[in-house]
Amino acid sequence: MANIAVIGAGVVGLSTAVNIIESVPDARVTIYADRWSPDTTSDGAAGCFVPKFEGPMYPMGIDLERFKIWARDSFRHYDTLAHSADSSEAGVFVLSGYELYSKLENVSPYNGTELMYNYRELTKEEMKRFPPKYKVGYFVTTLIAECQRYLPWLLKRFKSKGGHVVQHRVKTLQQFCGQYNLVVNCTGIGARELLGDTVLKPMRGQVMRVKAPWIRHFTYTDSNCYIYPGRDAVVLGGVRQYDENSLEVNEKDKASILKNCLEMVPSLKDAEFKYDWVGLRPSRKPVRVEFEEMKFGDDILKVVHNYGHGAIGISLSWGTAVEATHLVMKALGKFSTSKL
Repeated sequence: MANIAVIGAGVVGLSTAVNIIESVPDARVTIYADRWSPDTTSDGAAGCFVPKFEGPMYPMGIDLERFKIWARDSFRHYDTLAHSADSSEAGVFVLSGYELYSKLENVSPYNGTELMYNYRELTKEEMKRFPPKYKVGYFVTTLIAECQRYLPWLLKRFKSKGGHVVQHRVKTLQQFCGQYNLVVNCTGIGARELLGDTVLKPMRGQVMRVKAPWIRHFTYTDSNCYIYPGRDAVVLGGVRQYDENSLEVNEKDKASILKNCLEMVPSLKDAEFKYDWVGLRPSRKPVRVEFEEMKFGDDILKVVHNYGHGAIGISLSWGTAVEATHLVMKALGKFSTSKL
């Protein structure tokens, strides 16, 4: 029996743990984490599926074909879930909205619509609904995964397959030597301290959640303004501050978010404030999905890394989990018994 540890209980860690336990024959899989939903970085995300092949949402350093595979596998997973009986419990559903750009050079194409239900350019008449600074826009139908529901659903699925969980902050991978055949590192921003990974940088995010049930479409702009409706709240954002570590609510950022969102949707003035959120997205160029043999004295530990997704962790999480699982099987000499 393969004894496997997965470190991290965010969307990447739980997706990877589920893939492993459903694909590796006779595996005993244990998740180690000090933070669980609703206290992970993933829980703060709006959760919109945005697999951009260019621009700030594309993880530079990743081969385009590899990125497309990650995005494709993730889309198929979410699409199946959104149209299943588990859609409500898992918090995964279809959502339409608008992408608006003030500068034509900022337009980030999807390179085809195979990962979208709908993607068309807005007419001149439609553009009149929005502030005049926006020069071009698109109407998009995509998917959203609300992690405050999706993460508990993933954990339930993992446990239903016999998975184990341990509440524990991992300070060194050496503790797994002699206990596990392989460790999967999904620690996100925690990999800076755990591994001393200086390539990994924090990308600070800050959003507000408000109650505004009349908002039914999302709005995304190239001016760091976005509005994403969910079942219980509407996410107003945001900031994308590279190499910034503060987890405190910045009042200037908050005022800017509110001002920008009110400019886009004036009726938000009547929204009921719920709470602020600040988190550090793990940004790494390239995203690290690879196998490594780590030496600790005379011990050698097999490790598969899966972290550094930046602002598109939810969009790529299932796809990178599939690849990480293949790396696990290869390292252990195993073969899949289920279709990923």
